[in-house]
Amino acid sequence: MTLWILIAGLLLLASLFVLYPFVPYSFMRKQKTADQNHALDTNLAIFYDNKAQLDIQLDNQQIDQAQYQQLIAEAQQLLLSDTAQTQHSQPTSGNSRAGLWLLPLLLIAIPAISLSLYKSLGASADQYIAQLIQLSTQSAAHTAADAELREQLHRALQQRVKQRPDNIYYWAMLAKQAIDSGDLQVGSDYFAKAIEIAPNDGYLLAQYAETLFMLADSQFTPAVIEALDRAFAIDSSNPRVLGLKGIQAFENKQWQLAVTYWQGAIQQVDQNSASVSALQAGIARANSSLGQAPTDSAIPAVKILLSIDPSIKYRPEQSVFVALVPTSGSPMPVAARKLRAGDLPLSISLGDADALMAGHNLSSVTQVKAIARLSQTGSATPQAGDWEAVAQVIELGSLQKKIVLRIIDQRL
Repeated sequence: MTLWILIAGLLLLASLFVLYPFVPYSFMRKQKTADQNHALDTNLAIFYDNKAQLDIQLDNQQIDQAQYQQLIAEAQQLLLSDTAQTQHSQPTSGNSRAGLWLLPLLLIAIPAISLSLYKSLGASADQYIAQLIQLSTQSAAHTAADAELREQLHRALQQRVKQRPDNIYYWAMLAKQAIDSGDLQVGSDYFAKAIEIAPNDGYLLAQYAETLFMLADSQFTPAVIEALDRAFAIDSSNPRVLGLKGIQAFENKQWQLAVTYWQGAIQQVDQNSASVSALQAGIARANSSLGQAPTDSAIPAVKILLSIDPSIKYRPEQSVFVALVPTSGSPMPVAARKLRAGDLPLSISLGDADALMAGHNLSSVTQVKAIARLSQTGSATPQAGDWEAVAQVIELGSLQKKIVLRIIDQRL
C-alpha cells in the first residue's frame, strides 16, 4: 500500500509539471499585458516631460524655433520607436490556446505509460511474491487455503524466474518447494540452475550436494562426490558439507576422519537443534569403531550455565564463543562451541565431541579454564570491544563439572 501511495504522489507531481505551461498561461498573459501598458504610460510621461522642458527653453530663448522643432521631432521618433517595440512583444490572441488539446492526452498518457513501464521493468512481481511469502510464513495451518497460497507462490516464482532468470534466491526457493513436496529430481534441477548463475556460492553447492545424495538413495555416486568435493573446496565450514564428508569417511571406514568432520559440523549448528544429537551419535559410533567407546561415567564433561549481563547491549544475532582451554601447554581449546546471543541464557555441556582437533580433547587434559566471549565482529579471534567472562581453573578429576558464566564481567 505504501508503494502505491508513493507512486500516486510521484505521478501527481509529474502532472503538475505538465499542467504548468497550460494552466498559468492566461494569468501570465494578463500580467504581461499590464506590464506593457505600464511601459507605454511611462514612455508617454517621459515624452511630455521632455516637451515641457523644451517649451521652457524656447520661452527663455535658450533655443530658437528651428532647434525646438528638431528636438520635438526626435522625442516623437523615440516615443514611436519605444511604443512599437513594446507592442511587438505583446502576445497575440491566437496563441492563447495553442497546444491546449495536448493537455488531456498528456495527463492520461503519463500514468498509463509509467504504470506500464513499472509493470514490465519494475518490482511489482517481487512485491507480490514478498507478500505471498509473508502470508505463508504467518499461516501454520495445513488447510485448503494454505495449500492454495503455496500454489500461488509457486506459480508466481515460476513466472518470475522466466523474467529474471539470474535471481538465485527464487531458484533456491523453487528447489526447496520441490524437495518439501518430495520431488528431489526437480529440486536438484532448480539448484543446478542457481549454481549456473552463482558457481561459487557455498550455500547453494551444499544444498545441491545434499539433494543429489538423497536422490541417489544415500549413495555416494560420482555425481554426488563431485558436487560434495566442489562444495567443500568453496566452504569447508558448511555443516551440511561436513556432515556429508563425515558420512563418506565413515562408509570408507576412516573413523577418525569422520569424527573430525562431525566435530567441525557441531561447531556450526544451533546447539539446541536435533542435528547436534545426530552428529554426536555418529561420533559415538565412529569412536566405537575405533575402540574408543568409554562408558558414560568415564566421559569428561563441563556443564556451563551461560548468560549475558542485562546491562550489556547486544544484537540477538551476535556470536558467542565458548571454549575450554588448557591451563598449560597449547592454548588451542580442547572443546569449543559457537552460540547465538539471542539463545542465551543457556545450559550447555562441553566434552570430547566438541574438540576442534582429533586427539586434542577434554580427555587429554586435567585442568582447563572456561572462556565465554560475546563477539562484536563475529570473529572467533578476540577483538577490541568484545565482552568476556572467564573461569580460571577447573579440575577435571571428578569428570563431571558444573560452572556458571555470566557475560560480561570484563571488556577487551
